[in-house]
Amino acid sequence: MSGDVRHAMPDISGRHAASSGYLGAAGTGRMAAGPFTLVVTSPSLVFTRGTGPIAIGSTAASISYRIADEKNATVRTGTRWMSSSSSTIPIDDLEPGYYTLSMHAGAADPTDMTTSFAVIEPVPAMGAEAPYGASVHIGRAGWPLAVLEDARKAGISHIREDAWWNRFETGKGVYTFPASFTAEVERAQALGLTPLFIADGANPLYDAGRTPSSPEGIAAFGKFAAALLARYGEDNVEVLNEYNARTFNTSACGTTPVCYLDVLKGVAAAVGPEANVVAPATIGISNCSGCFAPTLAGLGGLDNLDAYSVHPYHYPGGPEWMAGSGDTIAGLRQTVQGKPIYLTEMGWPTDTGHGTTELQQADNLIRLYAVTGALGVTRIYWYDLVNDGSDPANPEHNFGMMRQPVATDLVTVTANAPKPALVAQAVTARMIGAKPYLGNDGVALPVRSARFGDTRVLWSTTSATITLTGDGPITVVDAYGRASTHASPYTLTLGPTPVFVRT
Repeated sequence: MSGDVRHAMPDISGRHAASSGYLGAAGTGRMAAGPFTLVVTSPSLVFTRGTGPIAIGSTAASISYRIADEKNATVRTGTRWMSSSSSTIPIDDLEPGYYTLSMHAGAADPTDMTTSFAVIEPVPAMGAEAPYGASVHIGRAGWPLAVLEDARKAGISHIREDAWWNRFETGKGVYTFPASFTAEVERAQALGLTPLFIADGANPLYDAGRTPSSPEGIAAFGKFAAALLARYGEDNVEVLNEYNARTFNTSACGTTPVCYLDVLKGVAAAVGPEANVVAPATIGISNCSGCFAPTLAGLGGLDNLDAYSVHPYHYPGGPEWMAGSGDTIAGLRQTVQGKPIYLTEMGWPTDTGHGTTELQQADNLIRLYAVTGALGVTRIYWYDLVNDGSDPANPEHNFGMMRQPVATDLVTVTANAPKPALVAQAVTARMIGAKPYLGNDGVALPVRSARFGDTRVLWSTTSATITLTGDGPITVVDAYGRASTHASPYTLTLGPTPVFVRT
């Protein structure tokens, strides 16, 4: 949910046992006392296959390390000696996957830490037609500009960012464009990422600082949205955020579609027909009888928007419910009468209280793209790219595909380490790209299939087997990018973790 600090359980930790110990510190000519520091200084922990190494450091003379895969199976162990308190761990021979790196320094007074890294195949740029997006909060704690490069590596084509009205219109009709926001937009544009600006918030210059409510405030808000698009040469704007709830909406009018329509009309008129107006960004789909979606459509709201946006959070369960009838994405398709549907927020928090593990989050990401691709959803903005904090019990800190950097007295991780979901995102983008949905192959539940071009996404909510046949070899790519080739026919055991199949 944009505007609040929300989101997954960190896999990055550090500890030391409180006792004395001494080891020689390489390059110092003297003995260094523990506890020792451990640092990972690589500017990115998302590596293209065949690249690396991981840059590390320690005040100890040497460290031991272990690399494990997503199932915690040991891939390799080793020792690295420091030179001027730094060294590297080579990873150029690793196959694609999600990995954890654990390091240990010291004996009598040890320091231990674990972080994570990704090895992915290159993902080609796909442009605006691709469905892959992410919500971002660049400038918040733990959100450096560098995460945009990691997003691009993982196949993300779109980002969604708040543009808070009061930050831009500093006097009536006077606009200031913050340098940090400009730097973010320019970096995104240079990387080929398409921004969706949320014209958001309120302004103390109008309506006593409430969400735009009066004719003057609504008109000014529309002009702000137009100025925003004009300044950055973009055409995608979303009108406010979750107006149908009071979390962000302080309008004197209320939270109804009637109130929202006035604001929507004001923005649509101000930005003009060239813009892509995205609305209403409701929390939930709200497609039940008398709810927001059918009411807004009945008022003529669809005439003032180009894409219909919703935030259909439904954790900890998977995304398959969206294909049902009623208050679902399938039901919403009937209501919006052919308008493109965007999920401008969607995700699963991996906090300790909501029952979704990091591996399940990755499963759900792939299944989400398969299910919604079959339903004709045009674009999804995963909420969100980076965890918004480091409290493992707070859901708002644990929605991300990546973790916060770490900086303690003994342990430092400079970059935003990936979670399994980032690897799953990269594999999904590489395997199905922007290919059209071609059907479900008529499989029987619990098996599910979604075919995009020459690639099938296959999974089952409970364990099941399926026999695959083809004219030639059958290639199976798992959720973390590892490929295997089999002769036809091939019997495949399926579960909640999807696989990609080409025959």
